[in-house]
Amino acid sequence: MSAHYALLLGIKAPWRVQSARLDLLASKVEIAVEWDETAQVCCPECALECPRHDRARRSGRGGTDVMQFQTIIRARVPRSRCAEHGVLTVRAPWAEPALALHLAL
Repeated sequence: MSAHYALLLGIKAPWRVQSARLDLLASKVEIAVEWDETAQVCCPECALECPRHDRARRSGRGGTDVMQFQTIIRARVPRSRCAEHGVLTVRAPWAEPALALHLAL
């Protein structure tokens, strides 16, 4: 099931779906996503590789619907430490606006 949700949400290395919990009665799916700790991070502004500063606290992002199910994604998103742009949160593939449009169709 993890591979299925990774494909639907555009999640690929260095991210991976750790688990997916489906609640049919509530029409909800909760997906835990994790970052490969050995992977480099890139600054979301300039796309240059830079050191990982830390990871944000685990948070849940809801509002994305997948096949009529409320989908909640929980992840600790890494933050980069760029010499030019400072500490910034890297982009998460499931947070891209194009994905929301794709899933709505």
